[in-house]
Amino acid sequence: MDVRVQACQNCGSERTRNLLVREPEKQDQVFVQCVECEELVSRYALAENGYYHHGKGFESYMRSMKRAGSTASAQEMKDSFENIRAVTLDEFASVINDLNRKERDDRTRR
Repeated sequence: MDVRVQACQNCGSERTRNLLVREPEKQDQVFVQCVECEELVSRYALAENGYYHHGKGFESYMRSMKRAGSTASAQEMKDSFENIRAVTLDEFASVINDLNRKERDDRTRR
């Protein structure tokens, strides 16, 4: 797994904020803005299988699936949500471990 902290191409800052944009009949998008210089860093279109927001419930996930134009059944959505909820914390822990290892290696090389 390759984990990187996103940095601004303009000023090099790693302080960013995500701006979630929702429009009817369009995929949700995230614009990443630099907190320091306020420049655009990147833009992502969210996956068609919905937006998982940790700490929000199934209804939030269902709304994101609807916005993405999903035609999945309620049971399929529930199964998908349960699967995402089950694996996300483990995936996040793995990402953080890899990031910490990369940062330690970078400090050692300096």
